[in-house]
Amino acid sequence: MQKFLKGLLFITVVQFSLIAQTGYQDLMNQGDQALNKRPPDIMTARLKYLEARDLEKNNPEAYIKIAITFIYSKDERSANYNLDEGLKLFGEGGSNMKAIFTYYKGMVKEFVPPDTKDTVKIKKHFLEAISFYLKSLEYLEVPSFTWNNFEFSKVNVYNDAGRVYMMINDADNAKKYFNMCLAELGNNRQNSYYSISHFGLAQINKYLGLTDSAIINFNKVLEIDPSNLTALSDLYGLYFDAGDYENGFIVVDRIDSMTTLKYNDLIGRKDASKDSLQYVANILYNTKMEKGHLKFNSKLYDESLKYYAEAYPFKKNKKLVELIRKMSILSDMAKKGWMPCVKDAKFVTNGNEYFFYSPSELKINQDSSITATLKSIITADVDLNMVNVFQPEPDATAPDKIDKVLNSKYGSNEYNWTVVCGKSTYTQNFEKKFDPSGKETTKPAGAKSVEKTAANESFELDLLKYLCRAAGI
Repeated sequence: MQKFLKGLLFITVVQFSLIAQTGYQDLMNQGDQALNKRPPDIMTARLKYLEARDLEKNNPEAYIKIAITFIYSKDERSANYNLDEGLKLFGEGGSNMKAIFTYYKGMVKEFVPPDTKDTVKIKKHFLEAISFYLKSLEYLEVPSFTWNNFEFSKVNVYNDAGRVYMMINDADNAKKYFNMCLAELGNNRQNSYYSISHFGLAQINKYLGLTDSAIINFNKVLEIDPSNLTALSDLYGLYFDAGDYENGFIVVDRIDSMTTLKYNDLIGRKDASKDSLQYVANILYNTKMEKGHLKFNSKLYDESLKYYAEAYPFKKNKKLVELIRKMSILSDMAKKGWMPCVKDAKFVTNGNEYFFYSPSELKINQDSSITATLKSIITADVDLNMVNVFQPEPDATAPDKIDKVLNSKYGSNEYNWTVVCGKSTYTQNFEKKFDPSGKETTKPAGAKSVEKTAANESFELDLLKYLCRAAGI
């Protein structure tokens, strides 16, 4: 009978243990489901994890999960309390789970920022995060340990250290740890931390003005992730700032092609939201405008207008119509060899008359006077000094097509002057007038040479000064 009771007691203990274990895992799973919702149900997840912990107080997993819910809530004190309680389960020496707990102490510091504007305290706070990250490696007993679908090793720890150093503007240490991460990876380019570390290095080198190095790093990212829009955009900015319009165009064309495919896919879907379509349309508008600017800077004027026209349907707007009219005038004048006459980075104007000069016809005479040919465009309501428009709001009253805009014609005047630099007097050798069709309407007096004096603060005086600067005098 006594043996029977002992056997029954043993079976009861085992069954109770199994029931408790099953209840623990069910509660943990329910907590995970709540935490994985979008947005996460933090309170439900925390309650489930707390119930699970009460069932098995010696199981460290629940302590970490409870701490995670407090990280979501930005509650540093409660997160650390639960991690510290969990760490009490471990003795001295190494342990893979002890390494994970210590790592999460670093996550608390990184993802729960300090409530202060004191830069010294902020830096100290994030340095503590790095300290916990690196300390965790001291407890790791294997090269790589996976917990909760998270692979923990030197690779991710070095990357995290690099990221946090970058957050506190410590470029040297950030580069050091990103490079240590890459060294650990060796030839394993498929690991996500390969592109993440190169992206970090690219951002640091860009910040430091090391353009060539930043370009190399961004291209490393794009070798693995060719559709990384952020890397493409940053790479384009580097090429543009360096005046490398050819490579800049290649990059922005990739963005354009990639985004066009996305836009066409959305257009063909009934469930596509209006906001999604507008977001992608905005990217297409900007990329096509950038392509236009690049071609204009490369003096490929017809191509530049083509891309401006391609941008228009994605954001029909009267301001953009005005911009395209402006660019069509500038393109036409540039193709013919006319360059703007400017003062303080703006056109020299006389009302709606905008002045250009011909560098090929600017000559210094033997008596040190200058002979120059000027041409003006009478633009009516087109402001050639307007700033380029990248993101105007759509306008329902804007025209659907802009063919007529691209083919607009304007009246013009042509002048030939002889100038003595430093003097306000000059000789107008001739004046010619043309109507918008190009027909000459010059009066007989325009063919005669006339002595003139430019008044103070007049457009004529601005032109005299500009021509002397253009001649190098």
